[in-house]
Amino acid sequence: MSTSESIVVTVDKDMQDLVPLFIKQREADIVSLAGAIAAGDHETMRRIGHSLAGAGASYGFHSVSEIGAALEAAAKSHADADIAGALDALKDYMARLVVQYV
Repeated sequence: MSTSESIVVTVDKDMQDLVPLFIKQREADIVSLAGAIAAGDHETMRRIGHSLAGAGASYGFHSVSEIGAALEAAAKSHADADIAGALDALKDYMARLVVQYV
């Protein structure tokens, strides 16, 4: 899935002060999710997925919401391969994300 191609997301300039905080939180989510996976803590995985699903689209990052929804569903059913895939997808998305303000 990972490529070097950037993912460009256009965000309203009124959100410019909030987006860096959103991105920082997603980076923290990646660390927390990796820890939850290592601990087998499906409830924390589900909670992170739920948070991602709700927050992403609010900021214009629809793919984050999609990844979050997939993570939440996978955590509820203890589908560990799908959980790992969601973590990989989130890492890839965040690594390639370029935000443009309009």
